[in-house]
This record gives sequence, structure tokens and C-alpha cells, in this order.
Amino acid sequence: FETEDHLVVKMELAGIRKDDIEITLDGRVLIVRGMRPDPCRHHRCTFRQMEVDYGHFERRLVIPKTIDGSRVRAQYHNGFLHIDLPKAQKSDFAAVTVIIEQGNES
Repeated sequence: FETEDHLVVKMELAGIRKDDIEITLDGRVLIVRGMRPDPCRHHRCTFRQMEVDYGHFERRLVIPKTIDGSRVRAQYHNGFLHIDLPKAQKSDFAAVTVIIEQGNES
């Protein structure tokens, strides 16, 4: 969603550790990569129904506005990733890796 001063991306990433998520802003492309571990990796499982994908994933979002890459912030709390992208008139950053902070209870 968009506010007057920011673009905000929220993603549900249940079952993924914060340390297994990587966020990169490359020009106007926001890249979120990660890995959800397979619970059956070490032993055989038989599923009746599965609604969760396991393994590596990558999402690419084209950002429609110029972003201040030096002020991008991300928080991860209770399975939700919140990325705050401050708008800018011009960007001096070609690529930025975003550090994910532990989110608050609020």
C-alpha cells in the first residue's frame, strides 16, 4: 500500500526464520528471497493435504516510485514481513541489501 511519504510491502512468511530471509532493492525492483525448511527432509511423510510450499522462494516486485534506499527498513514479527520504502525525488542507490529488524508486539 502507499501513503503520502512511503510505499509499504507486507508479506506473510509463516514458518520462516528471520535469518532465512534476504531483501534486496535493486533500482526499482524489490527482491525478497528465502527458504522454508521441509519438515520431511529427514524422515518420510505422507500428506493427506498440503497448503504450504516448502523450499526456496523468490518474489520480485517492481516499485512504481523512486525510493530512498538508505532509509528502507524491514521488520519481521509473528510470520509477517513489513518493508517500509520511503519515497524520494531521486535515488542515488543502485542496489541495497535491507537488514531485517525484529518487530515489536504492536
